[in-house]
Amino acid sequence: MVTQKTIAKKLGVSPSLVSRALGGTAGSIGASEKTVLMIRTEAKRLNYVPNAAALTLRGSKSMTIGVVIKNFNDPFFGSMTGELQRLSYDRGFSLLLTGFDSELNRMDTSTLLRYHLDALIICGSDTCTPWIRPFLKKGLPIVQIGSGETYPGINRVEMDEECGMALLLDYLCSLGHRDIGFIGENTNPHKRRKQIFSALMKKKGLKVRPILAVSVPAGNNSGMKAMGTLLRRAEGKQPTAIISADDSMAQSGLRIIHDLGLSVPGDISLTGIDDIPSASLMIPSLTTIKVPIGMMVRAAFELVIEKAAAGGNSTVLKFKPEIVIRESCSKVQPGKKER
Repeated sequence: MVTQKTIAKKLGVSPSLVSRALGGTAGSIGASEKTVLMIRTEAKRLNYVPNAAALTLRGSKSMTIGVVIKNFNDPFFGSMTGELQRLSYDRGFSLLLTGFDSELNRMDTSTLLRYHLDALIICGSDTCTPWIRPFLKKGLPIVQIGSGETYPGINRVEMDEECGMALLLDYLCSLGHRDIGFIGENTNPHKRRKQIFSALMKKKGLKVRPILAVSVPAGNNSGMKAMGTLLRRAEGKQPTAIISADDSMAQSGLRIIHDLGLSVPGDISLTGIDDIPSASLMIPSLTTIKVPIGMMVRAAFELVIEKAAAGGNSTVLKFKPEIVIRESCSKVQPGKKER
């Protein structure tokens, strides 16, 4: 059986250095990146697998991170989970996943509480409710990837929402759009995006028609419901552009636009937020905001592994997104001036 001592003997270094290199804390004692890479490469070559139970018994790290996923059905979290998996593999950690139980309307964290975790990563906005207290009592480093309220002892990594919305509005305005609508769900993340949308429109001197800023209950086909509501309210005076609170809503909203005999981007320019994998496969492909998931996940790992301790001051890191311009937006057509 390959152990950390086996790796240390092979490379002529101390077992403690091997432990720190595989655990992601070698930098705190001044180990060079070259040395850390050498140790990790050798561990992979020897097919080293840490024994979590043995590590826990001797008070060492279990090399296990608990991960709570807000919504397994949301493709956005699929991308995030993939990044977490790749990074944890590179760092020698195992992931223990759980998620939101929609039937019981609670976070299913009982499985995580049975294990000796090194840290907890929460994927999703507005998820830190009373279920988090037992983990704080354990003294776990905790980080949330998503927006929401800041809680003592919980660090947060999020996209700069205002920057993302500003990028969309700047782009639409550059195409001549002034009458712009918004669709979203009545969830906290979407409400925040709606508020930011309204504030930035006002800042640009643009008027938001109340009937064109639509929020609907969360659920299946919410994008279709929101888009249908908006276009019915518009009564033929539809906006020249619509921002969807996320890509999934834009996808289902596109169906309603098509069913009503309208075209994207000929009649309505359409955008989303998140840049989920299927956004580029839509017809037309969707202009959207790309969330810097890779950078956010790496920052979350650094916070829980090297820098953060539960119960201390909370750190909030914001990362700027970028706009991905595709086929779903075009210049305002002649005769479609601001209403």
